[in-house]
Amino acid sequence: MRTLLALLGILAAAPGWAAGLHHDLTVTLDPAARRLEVEDRLRLPAGTHRLLLAAGLTVGEARLDGQPVAVRGNALPVTVPEGGGELRLRYAGTLPPLTPESRGGGGAEGAYLPAGTGWIPTPENAESPPSWRLSVRVPAPFVAVATGRLVEETRDGVGYAATFAEDRSVEEPSLFAGAWQVTERVHNDVRLRTYFHPEQAPLAEEYLDLSARTIDAQAGRIGAYPFAGFAILSAPLPVGLGFPGLTYIGRQVMPLPFIRAQSLPHEILHNWWGNGVRVGDGGVWPGNWSEGLTTFMADYAAAEVRGEDAARAMRLDWLRDYAALPAERDSALTDFRAKVHDAAQIVGYGKAAMLFHMLRAEIGEEAFDAGIRRFWEEKRFQDAGWDDLRRAFAAASGRDLGPFFKQWLTRVGAPTLELAGAKGDGDGVALTVRQGEPAYGLTVPVEVQTAAGMERHAIRLDGRETTVMIRTAAAPRALAVDPGFGLFRRLAPGEAPPTLRDVTLDHAATTVIATADGPAAESARALAERLADGKPRIAAAERSDPAAPLAVIGTAGEVERLLARLGLPPLPDSLKGRGTARVWTARTPQGRPLLAVAADDAAALQALLRPLPHYGRQSWLVFEGARAVDRGVWPAGDSPLRVSFE
Repeated sequence: MRTLLALLGILAAAPGWAAGLHHDLTVTLDPAARRLEVEDRLRLPAGTHRLLLAAGLTVGEARLDGQPVAVRGNALPVTVPEGGGELRLRYAGTLPPLTPESRGGGGAEGAYLPAGTGWIPTPENAESPPSWRLSVRVPAPFVAVATGRLVEETRDGVGYAATFAEDRSVEEPSLFAGAWQVTERVHNDVRLRTYFHPEQAPLAEEYLDLSARTIDAQAGRIGAYPFAGFAILSAPLPVGLGFPGLTYIGRQVMPLPFIRAQSLPHEILHNWWGNGVRVGDGGVWPGNWSEGLTTFMADYAAAEVRGEDAARAMRLDWLRDYAALPAERDSALTDFRAKVHDAAQIVGYGKAAMLFHMLRAEIGEEAFDAGIRRFWEEKRFQDAGWDDLRRAFAAASGRDLGPFFKQWLTRVGAPTLELAGAKGDGDGVALTVRQGEPAYGLTVPVEVQTAAGMERHAIRLDGRETTVMIRTAAAPRALAVDPGFGLFRRLAPGEAPPTLRDVTLDHAATTVIATADGPAAESARALAERLADGKPRIAAAERSDPAAPLAVIGTAGEVERLLARLGLPPLPDSLKGRGTARVWTARTPQGRPLLAVAADDAAALQALLRPLPHYGRQSWLVFEGARAVDRGVWPAGDSPLRVSFE
């Protein structure tokens, strides 16, 4: 039998929802038995509709205003007379197993039924999301949670029942169940809850505190929190997902400081951007703007709170990620829809967040914040696109921002900067800044170190080259162009030391397995599959492209002997004798990126499968088993965008 989430192909092409659709759902869910039974009373507007259910669900009854409706597989064609009608459906099915590879399902640890997977009837043609009411019952020891407002809940010796509702155009319901302990706090009329497994229960108060602070801070910047509550669910799967009014986070990572410091605020902010204002794919400039705006207002804002050094480091991370992106994998922001691989994330998150950073610098913080509030007020619970953002910021700043948005949204690539000349004298600096083709309109930050201290200036570069005179309060001693990495650009030579992503992102890279056949070789090949952002090309070193990146993975002795035979950079002295596995990057004498993974044995290689792919921004790491005990980025070289006058 085909699984619940194996949708009919036609569902993927469905453009939206039927206007005026309302679901009244009664759900009986047994996660351990993987059994789902649903009665849905649908209010449908007049017209012809084609409703679709996921394959694996069997319709037992379908009646429109009391009259039987023919069911064709998992499709229900319905013609509703003037004035609308009510379609009553009863259907049931067996959920697929809940595994890391599945998009949903059920099992002993609970159930996960996300929106958009056909577990409720979905109209083929639509204009806006439905409103809905959902009553669900699960057996003990499970608790059920759905998106939407919690209306009521009851517990008895047999199980748990609750009702949730959403009256606005948000999205169809997502439904979850787990053997959770529930902790609740009401904060400014917002119901905050944690649904945690017993081992996470001590973290509940800290998560609630952080949720309350984040909601207050973002509401002050944007507008009132748009939902009745926010819930944090402990997931049996290794995921981190956001939904309207809740987030679903893997139980194993919940104790990690990174989750509380960055992931949770990010998912809370998505209740404004992505859920409160939906991403619309039409308009002048399509594309998903919400990930970049959320990254800027959550992740980057948190770095700014820590200080300018942390903010600068995050901007540099984004630019180093982009420097590692092969040109053939680059794309315009208008093409970004979702993070389907690391290359998409580099553009859709990092480049987009840099766009908002540059925009704020361009129009000023006051106008930027006013534009954010205006965008929220005008577009909440509606579809919106990049052009709606442009209009809001243009109105707030009183400036024509069309050229700014167009160049950053529609072009593939990034500008390059060259310090073509600089001469200091007693009262200033004459400098020439040049950029590649096509020319961007740029406001270029310039820092001048003088005898009296640091001065910060900005020059305008609208063509290929500009020469300006910067007057200083004291004699200049040195000058740097964009030393804080405030512009989205291709890093100059010396600004981008090698990282793992220089190799893992490049589909042309060759991977050499440096170990004898057996368990170590199997683990090395599995690691190559995990590291590559695509399908790895595994071959002998002699058959690799001498101009393409090279990865060497294996046991320590074999890796070091192979590197020596090929005349490639060896294991750095700083990593020798450390940990159970050493990982490092370098550039070969020919300038090609090199990634080497040298582990003590098969078990040490196997231990890297899960953690190592998450360290793509690093130049080197030392592992003890699966734990990275040390890591770092090689020092940058001399930047050609800096000059000394002494």
